[in-house]
Amino acid sequence: MCLEAGVKLLYNVYYQCCEMDGENIKNAVFSGKSGIFTVSAKQYIDCTGDADVAYSAGAPCEKGANNDGVMQPVSIFFILDGIDKAPMDQWVKDHKDEYKRWFFQKEVTEARERGEYPIPRHNVEMYEEIDGAWRINMARVNNVDATDPEAVTAAFIELRKQIPIIVNFLRKTVPGCENARLRISSSVLGVRETRRIIGEFVLSHEDLSTAVPFEDSIFMCGNLIDIHTGSTVYYVPIKDGNAYSVPYRVLLPQKVNNLLVAGRSISATRQALGAIRVIPPCFAMGQAAGTAAALCVQAQVTPKTLDISALQAQVRKDGAILSESDIPEAQR
Repeated sequence: MCLEAGVKLLYNVYYQCCEMDGENIKNAVFSGKSGIFTVSAKQYIDCTGDADVAYSAGAPCEKGANNDGVMQPVSIFFILDGIDKAPMDQWVKDHKDEYKRWFFQKEVTEARERGEYPIPRHNVEMYEEIDGAWRINMARVNNVDATDPEAVTAAFIELRKQIPIIVNFLRKTVPGCENARLRISSSVLGVRETRRIIGEFVLSHEDLSTAVPFEDSIFMCGNLIDIHTGSTVYYVPIKDGNAYSVPYRVLLPQKVNNLLVAGRSISATRQALGAIRVIPPCFAMGQAAGTAAALCVQAQVTPKTLDISALQAQVRKDGAILSESDIPEAQR
């Protein structure tokens, strides 16, 4: 699709820094096997997840809750095959009135007390793939700053050590996993948060829970707040199960004119980010940011002076849901 649209793709290069002209990015500097080179554009979009471009351009950023630098755990997924689902389904059926037993929390606690399970995750988390394999989300390391290469390296080493411990635990504990085999583990670290920009507006969990109807809405969402801490995860439901809108201003960093930020480094509190850092909202942010950048080039304006109604009209035309009125009656 990118090629059909005339996009020039460039893989296996790494962003280094940017050259500024006042509050405008003049060039983005990259490195690759051929050396250092620059890319010049009228508009830039930072989808690094770590606000790399915004941070290097001088935009205010924060980490953790209240900028305390304490971040949610990092993880890696791995995939197992050789699992028989029928005994697992029977276990759930036999414990249908004991929701927590589905996650084998009792068995995890007992194994930890015996010194057999030093993994800081209190649940068994397994997700069936379409080919019958299972994706496991249990390896984790707490408080890793994924913008620090040494911290990332240490986390990867620890996570690799955790995988055989988890596999052995599942074989011994979870019905149907007796013959589980490790198929593959992720080559990419799963990072829940690092830098967040402090943008033109900071989205809060109160905004989500009260479903504030933002005039500059760019999409709607329904995820609850999902915060990982220590060995547990806590969830904060949205009041009355409401869907909520996300405003365009969270994509706009301060002190940089020709830059949009999309993904988990947008302008939001840690709690609000816990609801919108996941894949579907990030799709919608990317759509809004890309559309906004194109409209800015066409109109020769900056993202902060863009006519929001023009952006909303275009993303609506492309299928985005910005308010309750956009939802077909049959689906409300």
